Amino acid sequence: MNITTKIIITDTNIITDLSNANVLDKFVKLDNVYISDMVKQDEINSNTGNVNTIRKFKTIKATSEEIAEIFKIFKETHGLSPYDIINFIIARNNNAILATGDQKLKDYSEKNGIEVIRTLKIIRLMKNKGIITNKEAINACKALKENLNTRIPITDIDSTIKEFEKDSVVC
Repeated sequence: MNITTKIIITDTNIITDLSNANVLDKFVKLDNVYISDMVKQDEINSNTGNVNTIRKFKTIKATSEEIAEIFKIFKETHGLSPYDIINFIIARNNNAILATGDQKLKDYSEKNGIEVIRTLKIIRLMKNKGIITNKEAINACKALKENLNTRIPITDIDSTIKEFEKDSVVC
């Protein structure tokens, strides 16, 4: 994945995960990370993470044509919310990557040619691009694992930690 490709955050799960992993402050500083104005306006609150940090995300707005398209796609799909659909449309129209924890949106987006990333892949990307150190990446994963509300399978977190630990032996 190209670090310069726009990343559209589609839901608060990613933000909360990155906040719980203590790397949200570094992720928000990336020039290519955006959040839709609707998600930022309607879904962000103190339960999501540090609101002052979250407000630093660049906002991307849907056009009136994109909003009109929501209803067409909504009729053709099951289980996607209007928020999911507008984020898919924005990502598609901006050649962007979707950052989501929503499985239905992931499946629909990938089926329709949109790349999707999730929390562990974001942490891996940040480590590989030198945005966070290998040690910070390991600590981020450990923080996710210790969080009682994590939705990420512990086996996935453990395998990512092992991958990063191997990297620190090589380095």
